[in-house]
Amino acid sequence: MSATTALADRHKAAVPRGISTKTLYAARAQNAELWDVDGKRYIDFAAGIAVLNTGHRHPAVMAAVAQQTEAFTHTCFNVAPYETYIRLAERLNAAAPGDFAKKTMFVTTGAEAVENAVKVARRFTGRSAIIAFGGGFHGRTMMTMALTGKVSPYKKGFGPFPAEVYHAPFPKKSHGIDTAKALEGLRQIFLMIFTKVV
Repeated sequence: MSATTALADRHKAAVPRGISTKTLYAARAQNAELWDVDGKRYIDFAAGIAVLNTGHRHPAVMAAVAQQTEAFTHTCFNVAPYETYIRLAERLNAAAPGDFAKKTMFVTTGAEAVENAVKVARRFTGRSAIIAFGGGFHGRTMMTMALTGKVSPYKKGFGPFPAEVYHAPFPKKSHGIDTAKALEGLRQIFLMIFTKVV
């Protein structure tokens, strides 16, 4: 039995099916390459779903991680703040466009970032309706599943979802949706929202 087959059996017994995965079990990686538990070598085009913009184990990243672990690994900024969090927030605030004051908050997942963006937007605008594109994926929490435009496999059987989330068609010619059709979809949503308000 191969190492992959053995891990697949353990995987099936220990991990829920909701975490959709492939049967490539990583053993190690470097730059843009990944080796599985059977020693097969791959080019990693997924890159952790496009989050490894420096590749696997970039020397500068590894050095920074090693340096940080010599100090501490985690305190939760809400409990015990630290200078490097503030320094990175300052750098991002300075790099963000616009001639006005900015602030940065770091979160652990994309779903958490999206949920917080929705909360901030609703609070700032005083409006509750949200428009998301059809076909998009935003996460696995209830709000991000409501925003996700792809029903299967993400949303099927998990509703009801938070209200006032509307899906506009995304302009994609291969799906028969040009810019004009996408704008018409947005117009229809605005009419629906404002008709409800009136």
